[in-house]
Amino acid sequence: MREEPAASELLDRLVRSVAATPDPIKRARECVAVGEELRTVQSRLANVRRQAIYEATLRPGATGRSVADELGVSAKTVSLASSEFRRQDLDLLRDLVEATESVAPDSPELLPAKAVIASSSSVGVVSHIVAALDLVWLRAASTDGDADTWEKTYQGFKRVEYLSKLARAQQPLPPRADAPAQFRTPARLQWLEAVLNAMPGVAGWASVDAQSDDQEWGLWWSIESADPNLEAGDVGPSSKGWLVSEWLVWLVRDYRVAGKRIQSSVTAPPPMINEPGAMMTFYITASLDDPDSVDPDEFAQSIIDVWDGQLGVPGTGYFDVNWPVKHP
Repeated sequence: MREEPAASELLDRLVRSVAATPDPIKRARECVAVGEELRTVQSRLANVRRQAIYEATLRPGATGRSVADELGVSAKTVSLASSEFRRQDLDLLRDLVEATESVAPDSPELLPAKAVIASSSSVGVVSHIVAALDLVWLRAASTDGDADTWEKTYQGFKRVEYLSKLARAQQPLPPRADAPAQFRTPARLQWLEAVLNAMPGVAGWASVDAQSDDQEWGLWWSIESADPNLEAGDVGPSSKGWLVSEWLVWLVRDYRVAGKRIQSSVTAPPPMINEPGAMMTFYITASLDDPDSVDPDEFAQSIIDVWDGQLGVPGTGYFDVNWPVKHP
């Protein structure tokens, strides 16, 4: 469950942080500095807004007039924003075709890309074709060259991928009931998985290790970014996700004190193949076939009961959670 702090909440957090500065001189100076920074932010936000207006016109069926009506702005505002940013994106698309041609001139994917660049000014149409050059460029480009140029091209292809998806307006597909068994959550773990994902700031899954000598179920999760639109390495992990994670580890410890066969741990793959802030994965494992085993539905119910409290016993959770109903 992703949390999306409102702008008012972020600003309130900033003001409270400044107000809590102990030194009054430093606090007064900080107020001036923050005020100047906010004026700069207003200018940057205006630029972000113009780009968003332009991108809204790329959606299937959208027109300048429909976007103007939808946002309550003038047609001229939409036209000016579209003119500014469409030109930038078309220049980017041409640069990416040239970058690919410089490292893989014989690639068969280049011909349709060059043809559509020469014949169309539709960002949506061109981005669909140029996006296919991403892997061609990645396979052929040397990472020993100019690092800034490599990074600029890489980020350019990320932009094109976004534009291509935006123009197609693809909706995420629901899980398929006929998906291979190894990719489906076992029925006896589905409620536990749903309970975990109802908690804010974390996302995870449940699985059964049928290959081990002592069959176990596992609950795996990662802490999400503090901002759903940015990487955790840039803005840090979700504070609610950290609170949920330490609470779950504490609950497991309580089970262990009671003699149950359950444990928690954490793992992290090598940093060179992962994004900073997205490496760490927490997990809980418990025996399924043992006198002291922990039934997954029992553990899911315990999460709810101990978090919310019951029968006069106060809860230990930190905020309200909309728990999923267990289906038969």
